[in-house]
Amino acid sequence: MEFLKENAEYFEKKAVEALKEKPRFVLFFAEQALQLYIKYILAKALDDYPKTHNLRMLFQALSKVDSRAVEFYDEYSDVLDLIEESYITARYIGKEYSSKSARKAIDVLKKFKEVFRNWLD
Repeated sequence: MEFLKENAEYFEKKAVEALKEKPRFVLFFAEQALQLYIKYILAKALDDYPKTHNLRMLFQALSKVDSRAVEFYDEYSDVLDLIEESYITARYIGKEYSSKSARKAIDVLKKFKEVFRNWLD
């Protein structure tokens, strides 16, 4: 399941690179990275993960292996909701997001990696 982590790292790198050019893609790439980091943790802990793109459902699943998931989701729900929305809107609707929202998405992604680093090592 290492490929999940590798793909998450790639999307994280692309999110940072997109910050200069296309903020809407920062949110999309951050969403992809979060999804894959969570799925990596779940695969590592449970040998499986939900086949969904819904961040709320993924965080609920993550809470079964790490109680900090609920608190993390609650604390950052405003940004996570925006990130999740971008999964559709950045690709199919062309909705633009501000640089401020893009930076917040990157910050939440970094915070996620910090909080759950023991699973990602």
